[in-house]
Amino acid sequence: MKTLNTLRQHLLEKRLRLNGDLRLRERLEEGFIQYLEKIDNATLAIYWPINSEFDPRPIALNWARKSNLRKLALPVVKIGEPLSFAEWHDGDTLTKGPQGIPEPIVNNENKQILPDIILLPCLGWSQQYGQVWRIGYGGGYYDRTLAALKSNNHLLKTVGISFQSLEVAEDAWRPQSHDQALDELICA
Repeated sequence: MKTLNTLRQHLLEKRLRLNGDLRLRERLEEGFIQYLEKIDNATLAIYWPINSEFDPRPIALNWARKSNLRKLALPVVKIGEPLSFAEWHDGDTLTKGPQGIPEPIVNNENKQILPDIILLPCLGWSQQYGQVWRIGYGGGYYDRTLAALKSNNHLLKTVGISFQSLEVAEDAWRPQSHDQALDELICA
């Protein structure tokens, strides 16, 4: 079994190569579009892509423009705490968060909101115990966030997005007690 850091580095390098395949990226885009076509009105939390992650922003913005009852949110990071989310519109002024990732400015005009659906980037993923598990960068932000939202009885769906070939075999990685399973996975 590889160490977790070695596995993450391997997955990151592999995702960078896969991201260069235009046909694979187009299939991932199509899968995301098809998923959003099933959603009428909701608050969808997406992410600002880094490190060769799939970029959900153009497709999500197009989806949100079709109804005033559709909202987009981006995560707001405070080190060591669950993520919060703030509404995001194309053209909003953003600030660099603690990891240098753009995030909304939370103020009187732009308040925190609770998402109905959270789209999560996957460095890798694994199917075990009849569920799909996301492998991330190891900071635990999404796992802490999902656990906190669930403990407050907030109903939401978690949707991972990844390349099919980033699946990790059961003998190479096991979910830990703090890991949160995904409700769905969009793959290409």
